[in-house]
Amino acid sequence: MKISSRADYAAKAMLELSINHDRPVTLSYLARLQDISISYLEQIFAQLRKHGLVKSVRGPGGGYILNRPMDEISVGDIVRAIDNISTLDTGGEENDRTHRLWRQLSTMVYGHLDTISLADIHQAADKDVHQAA
Repeated sequence: MKISSRADYAAKAMLELSINHDRPVTLSYLARLQDISISYLEQIFAQLRKHGLVKSVRGPGGGYILNRPMDEISVGDIVRAIDNISTLDTGGEENDRTHRLWRQLSTMVYGHLDTISLADIHQAADKDVHQAA
């Protein structure tokens, strides 16, 4: 499965927000961290905000924060918000057997992505760090 660069940047940004959950994170910080333009991040965050995954905090010290707890935001939520898809579109006819196959596969992949939360990613990373020590 290929994830779009927009979804990849969105996932990285969401992980950064979850690391800094106690304070807002600015787009300029995220742009420097990911080495991408602020305007590109603005487009990504507009979609994340539209789908209720982040909210902005205005004023000095403002930026973006998660709109829900990190254990309630899945990788599937992030990918869907950015790529605006619910299942794979092969362009085939609905009755075409291969079209149904790819649709089922897409449903399975997104079903799995829905089971992985931002908190799960942090827990897995912490486990890897402890095993390496």
